[in-house]
Amino acid sequence: MGEIEAGQGNVSESNRSRRVSVSMVVLGAVAAVIGLVILLLPSNQASFGWYAYAPLSDSTFLPPGGLFSPQNQIGTVVFIVGLVVLAFGAGWMLGQRHDVRRAE
Repeated sequence: MGEIEAGQGNVSESNRSRRVSVSMVVLGAVAAVIGLVILLLPSNQASFGWYAYAPLSDSTFLPPGGLFSPQNQIGTVVFIVGLVVLAFGAGWMLGQRHDVRRAE
């Protein structure tokens, strides 16, 4: 009654690990797509501009947030995090698959 058949505990752990890796791949892909959509959406118009004022014509102006708008910065970060999670989940899935083949 207290005995566990060979492979019985391993199967439930393997199923749980497989579900986690598949969910990481799916969530990473969804995050990457959302980040890409945010990145490609048109942002608001710039709040700065050039004027024909001669004393300022020789200086270069960069907006405070750099060349990307806050929307583009958020989209880039979400896209990169999504790709990292997707790659980690895919690597974990491939590692588990290799480990299962070796156990058989």
